Amino acid sequence: MSHQRNDAAQRQGMRPVLKGSDGMTRRGLIRRSGTVGAVALGLSLSPGTAHEVAAASDGVNLAVRAEGRRRHPTTVPDEVMQEVYEEVKTPYRYGPVLATPSDAELVDSPSVFRHHDRWYMVHLVFREDGYETRLASSPNLLDWKSEGTVLPFRPGAWDQKQAAGYIALQNPEWGGSARLQTFKGRFWMSYLGGPDPGYEGGPLSIGVASTRTPHLVEPWTRRDTAVLGPDDRDTRYWERSKLFKSNIIRDPQARLGARFVMFYNATGAGGYGNETIGMAVSDDMVHWRRHGEAPVLTPYEWHGIALCGDPQVVRIGYLWVMFFWNTIDYTSNGRFDSFACSYDLVNWTPWRGPKLTSSTRPWEANQATKPWVVKHDGIVFHFYNAQSTTGAQTIGLATSKDLRGESAGPIAVSASHTWMYDSPQAVVDGVIADNPRWTAYNSPNTVDWLQLNFDAPRRCTGLTIHLYDDGGGVQPPRQMFVEHLSGRRFEQVTGARWDPSGPRAGANTVTFSPVRTSSLRLHFVHREGGYQRPGKGTYSGATEVRLAP
Repeated sequence: MSHQRNDAAQRQGMRPVLKGSDGMTRRGLIRRSGTVGAVALGLSLSPGTAHEVAAASDGVNLAVRAEGRRRHPTTVPDEVMQEVYEEVKTPYRYGPVLATPSDAELVDSPSVFRHHDRWYMVHLVFREDGYETRLASSPNLLDWKSEGTVLPFRPGAWDQKQAAGYIALQNPEWGGSARLQTFKGRFWMSYLGGPDPGYEGGPLSIGVASTRTPHLVEPWTRRDTAVLGPDDRDTRYWERSKLFKSNIIRDPQARLGARFVMFYNATGAGGYGNETIGMAVSDDMVHWRRHGEAPVLTPYEWHGIALCGDPQVVRIGYLWVMFFWNTIDYTSNGRFDSFACSYDLVNWTPWRGPKLTSSTRPWEANQATKPWVVKHDGIVFHFYNAQSTTGAQTIGLATSKDLRGESAGPIAVSASHTWMYDSPQAVVDGVIADNPRWTAYNSPNTVDWLQLNFDAPRRCTGLTIHLYDDGGGVQPPRQMFVEHLSGRRFEQVTGARWDPSGPRAGANTVTFSPVRTSSLRLHFVHREGGYQRPGKGTYSGATEVRLAP
């Protein structure tokens, strides 16, 4: 498509700006303290709420818990969503923390909890021809040791070839103990189960299991039948094929008429179509009834998202926050983690800003997804499934603070010129697809630059630049070169070697002698030399820029 787009195409490429009720952009609404007060949210404080404000976890006063005193709206305001993002974001990549000893096994879907004085992780392993569930332990959330299997294959049972478990009834308070709650003196998990072999083969249902010793490598007690299945009498149209990951929380106020609420993702008849998140409720953890006819969270438009799943629900102040994964497509970094917020557990507002995870390292180049997020000692730990381009899977970890002493935090991008419907920041969003992107279309310059600004000095040895080519007004440049900030001046890097030797559409990699710098500047010499007349030249553009690992 030529970059000389008509008005409709230009509008389609625009990125929305979230605004408050008064029309101001978020920047003017969000308080630097990271909190939103009662006045900003239009709350009227009544007697008895002061202690609820004080109880907001770790000083996160997103609002006042005032159920029963006021009627909440069904949509969470943009400014509150932004506050949640600032609270839960984890820009620092810590690295893989758990892998299987065999390449024939794939580790997946972590769920992390505290028991006694130690941390534990229930996670999945795909081996041979199905899922089973294992346990790992850690003294500090960073160093993990595999312990053994707690939901093994069991021949002849309804779940003989699939038993993928997820902890249930965790204390949902953000920054709280992260400990599991008991029911009838036992600890619980829900799990994806089925009799057929293969990767999520055949119809899949949800089962429950329990134990008195969640920290020991012992088989959990399972029931002889599933508690929810795709062929139940009350099954809805969007869940008639496979039921996947589930997350069960306790709601002491029984807002939905039951003590326990389960969120889970599922697909419709034939296993095709959108993957969505729905809910069910129970009073005894065994007998479940579906709630509502429609999913509570459906794939929403963000460059063609068609799937969402793997919910985890926590409580921040008076807000319920659901972490889950989205997908754009099945290309590199097609899946990523995000969140949604709700006042009532039924109406959810999805976050449409920056992703919580993106593929920025080789060990997560294909996927960085399926979240489990906890806050401990003021640090947010975001565990996720990390998949490399070779298919190897590990459990990755991102944190809200730099725990390695080497900053890998967010990169701010500026440019000498940007076409009005593009964005420099698009080149570090983890998406290689053609949109979003940066271009210098209609620039008055013959040479334009992109500048990567780091939050702290980094050791840099190279870049990969994915060049955009629409066959018209934007095409690969005639030449590119890289500079680094040295003191107060930019200097060209030394020893630069390009692959390929000349700019081409797609990936272009440059390596150079190591430099330690707080900024890199990438220059583009546009294809047409001389004065660029607006609308008449051939300009440069990029969809993604990644630092060498």
